[in-house]
Amino acid sequence: CFPGTRVEILERIDNWIRDSFTPDRVLWIRGMAGRGKSTIASTAVHNWKYRASCAIFHFRRGHNTLNARVVCALARQLGSSLIPEVRNAVLKSVQENEDIGDQRLDIQFQTLLVAPLAKLKRQLHPILIVVDGLDECENPKDAIDFAQLINQHYSSFPTNVKFLLTCRLEASLLRALEPRGWHVEDLDSSQDVMDDLTRFIKHACTQIRDGHGLPEDWPSPSDVGNLVEMSQGLFQWAHTAITYIGGGSPVDRLLDLLERPSTWGGLDDLYHQILSKAFENIKLDPTKQELLYRIIGTLVVAPHPVSLQVIAALYGDSSIFKVAHREDIIQCLRKDILVDLNSLLLIPPSSTESLGLIHTSVRDLLVNEQRCGGQVYYIDTIHHHKLLASRCLDMMVRFLKKNICGLSDRPKANAEIQDVVEREVTASLRYSCRAWSIHLTEGVPSPMLDMSVSNAQLAMAGFEVFSKQKLLYWFEAMSLLGATAEAIVISRRMSGLDPLTTLWNDAQRFITAFSEPISIGAFHIYASALPYCPRETVLWECYGYLANIRIVRGLQALTWGSNLWTRSASAPVTAVAFSPDGAILASGAGDGMVQMWDAQTGMPLGEALTNHSDGVCSVAFSPDGAVLASGSNDKTVRFWDVRTATPLDEPLTLHSDWVRSVTFSPDGAVLASGSDDGTIQLWNVHAGTPLGDPLTGHSSHVCSVAFSPDGQVLASGSSDNTVRLWDAHTGAPLAEPLIGHKDWVRSVAFSPYDGILASGSDDRTIRLWDTQTGMPLGQIITKHTSYVCSIAFSPDGKILASGSNDCTIRLWDAQNGMPLGEPLTGHGDSVRCLAFSPDGTILASGSNDETARFWDFQIATPSEEPLTSRSDRVRSVAFSQDGTILASGSNDCTIRLWDTQNGEPLGEPLTGHDDCISSLAFSPDGVVLASGSNDDTVRFWDVRTGTPLGEPLTGRTDCIRSLAFSPNGAVLASGSSDRTIRLWDSQTGTSLGEPLIGHTDSVRSVAFSPDSKVLASGSNDGSIRLWDAQTGIPLGKSFTGHSGYISTVVFSSDGAILAYRSDNGPTRLLDVHTRRLLRERLTRDDSIPLSVALSEHGAPIPFCAESRYLRLT
Repeated sequence: CFPGTRVEILERIDNWIRDSFTPDRVLWIRGMAGRGKSTIASTAVHNWKYRASCAIFHFRRGHNTLNARVVCALARQLGSSLIPEVRNAVLKSVQENEDIGDQRLDIQFQTLLVAPLAKLKRQLHPILIVVDGLDECENPKDAIDFAQLINQHYSSFPTNVKFLLTCRLEASLLRALEPRGWHVEDLDSSQDVMDDLTRFIKHACTQIRDGHGLPEDWPSPSDVGNLVEMSQGLFQWAHTAITYIGGGSPVDRLLDLLERPSTWGGLDDLYHQILSKAFENIKLDPTKQELLYRIIGTLVVAPHPVSLQVIAALYGDSSIFKVAHREDIIQCLRKDILVDLNSLLLIPPSSTESLGLIHTSVRDLLVNEQRCGGQVYYIDTIHHHKLLASRCLDMMVRFLKKNICGLSDRPKANAEIQDVVEREVTASLRYSCRAWSIHLTEGVPSPMLDMSVSNAQLAMAGFEVFSKQKLLYWFEAMSLLGATAEAIVISRRMSGLDPLTTLWNDAQRFITAFSEPISIGAFHIYASALPYCPRETVLWECYGYLANIRIVRGLQALTWGSNLWTRSASAPVTAVAFSPDGAILASGAGDGMVQMWDAQTGMPLGEALTNHSDGVCSVAFSPDGAVLASGSNDKTVRFWDVRTATPLDEPLTLHSDWVRSVTFSPDGAVLASGSDDGTIQLWNVHAGTPLGDPLTGHSSHVCSVAFSPDGQVLASGSSDNTVRLWDAHTGAPLAEPLIGHKDWVRSVAFSPYDGILASGSDDRTIRLWDTQTGMPLGQIITKHTSYVCSIAFSPDGKILASGSNDCTIRLWDAQNGMPLGEPLTGHGDSVRCLAFSPDGTILASGSNDETARFWDFQIATPSEEPLTSRSDRVRSVAFSQDGTILASGSNDCTIRLWDTQNGEPLGEPLTGHDDCISSLAFSPDGVVLASGSNDDTVRFWDVRTGTPLGEPLTGRTDCIRSLAFSPNGAVLASGSSDRTIRLWDSQTGTSLGEPLIGHTDSVRSVAFSPDSKVLASGSNDGSIRLWDAQTGIPLGKSFTGHSGYISTVVFSSDGAILAYRSDNGPTRLLDVHTRRLLRERLTRDDSIPLSVALSEHGAPIPFCAESRYLRLT
């Protein structure tokens, strides 16, 4: 604030900040646009910056990316506090949570503000947190949510922590904020404004007069009085008017301002005068007028900040410019186009910094056709969105390309190359990649496009070219920009836009399915994701040629399967539940973790909730979505605040054994929990207290509980093989137990509408019951081949889903119990839990294979075309070096060779082994195939003729588990269940030295380094060993610490890194020289393979080995 102005309100704010005992911990400064709210807030921070820990954030409409960083920005400022205790506490939280910026706002608030500041003892120094312009947040709900976070947590802070908020009196915010009872400063009712404005205008005019050498009597007292009167009490008007007057000839501009007739009054009148003057000054040059119109329109509709550099790039090749160089364009913008708008635009000195409108009131005028009164500067937002969509699409079509950063062949994670990304992906291309879809959908809002509009035609033409030629390159750019989740959302949005719906449906499936590896490294798009894209899709038709590895045509999926995406967990996924709005999926795992996921993108929402000390058996959302409940093997039930991802109160601890199931009543007032202690407990959700005594009657574990849709009945399933019905209000049993199952009843579920109860059991059956009579309905459902772990009804009650220990999910007609389609397959272990999304389009599942999956259950048919001609299960596979031949070994003791181009068998099966074929390897030149068998022998085969070469290699005392040729082709290594490794001369078949001894269990995998000098081995003993391949001497100590067997070891192309995978964990990277673990989690295969074949680029490809078919999993 100008010295001597706003004295009284600033004094009141100072007293409020100083008073650490006041109950008013939140101050709300409100008033209409232009009253000076932001200036007052900024002055308060300025006044206290050396006496307190201060942080301020200004919301800016249109700056979505910036607005999302509000908490991080506040924490960063507090981390620079002059008060050591505050600085150290906040910096510690920032350093311990480096990726916090990618998390939900509530998690950021809890982690960066609540957690560190709540631990501080009461300080003498105030801590002031200012959030300016809540009304400028793009989405009013986000502003209300942020205010709710403050309201929810401010009492957790020490009393010296104060929050100061500013916003306009907008209806939605007014309704949300007024009931909170915060201390309010209302600027619209302030009585000292006019005197303050007089002082400000007099001082500002004096500075202009001195700077321009004007007479002492300029401006006259009456001129100052007129300016004050015209301001109507708005500081924004006064500031803008003074900036305008001083930005040219002060005498002429003051005269123009005072004499121009006032039509609109207030800010509108001032803005009209300035805009009219700017357009009048270039009215003889229509191209300049058009460019000025485009720039203002861009600033109004841009969803992300734009700089002069970005604007110059977007419009620089347009015929509107008649200069050759980008620097000249920027100078043209500064000196010829924007020179008269310094009072309405924030124009930074650097062309790389963001431009902006000085105030949201400017935008409010420009987009209102009635308030603009037919003036040339009225901004038709649809027109500008169309124009920018066309320019962004053109930018991407011209500059996006494969490997845009020009990296070498060695793949690198995105985190390793951010400096290169900054250099190679220009600011204008970044803007285009992130903003194009908003411009396109806002500019072409209807599926039935108005093709008479040229900009719409240009945009849609560019969209088609971009979609068919540059789509994967856009995925690459978004990955490099850390915006993979954003790409998922955009792809979903585009999938409904004709005429490219099919291609964008493919794109959505692709980026969603492979988002985990793609978000780690953009190279995965071509090396790991595209090779698995089904070949009968439009996406493969357009982009299949970009795949980095050779595809076995007979094995590649034909169409998208029912599995939409798979996400890895840290332990078996034992529970899943959707939030009522379908936005969040919660999962519980066997290691005690509860994780929330974005149900649209499949990305985790914040860190896992870790308060349980043992496995989580069940999770459930309250009907309003505000609370998540979890039941655990640690014998407790916990409530969690979904918004903040924090525990609500203490755990509920009445149970004396595992809590296997939790469920909310339909009204959300009651939670039921079922336990291994044989009881069911009802809880008051709001108080966290038990409702009456436990419900008893089961003679063993209570595995599952469920409320009826009307909340009157509670059902329970037990390991005593029965189902019981209870009065949900009194806890009294309703009739006799429902008897029919012959083993544990693992799961019970009510149909949403018709009083039917389903139960799934260890006896491999599902039964339907009439809850009114307690009688069974229809036939027993019996297709599963192992026990039924989980069941769930679709929201419309027409479909029943069941998950089983046989690793499948089955869908049933809920009316007659008939199967619907084929089983959903893909899980590698027991399917522990199921949940339908509220809209009924998605089925979520969790499994002991440590994954959660999303399924499009309407696609329940096989999507692969398997290579048949096998008479028994396939145990091993291998590619030839050139990728043209695939070898497969089977339980029937035979080996087959396949043409990878057409999937046809090459010749007859190779026979000679007396037991199943457990391992295969091609020589580097592809001439020889080595096979290992459970008959304890190794054989060599001539690949061209299919005949055996020499006698079997013997000397092993147990089955051969792994084979590998050295890259120079001279040596074959074999690993065996006898815990040893042998090296063989591949020409003569003779043993080279003594067996390599060191492992204490079967050797499951062996691999040579690229120079043939080092041999790596992985074993069932959970260790990895390195050996000198010429002498057989161990190289250092073994690498241990894994809880499962090592199934795969693979060297990188330079031999510096060893990739490996254990049976119960992800793929990891190990530095060969230092033995240091480089990456704990690289990617996660969809199932645990028995054998791994290498593509021509060294990428491991998992195969489903427990099958009679060869099929990519």
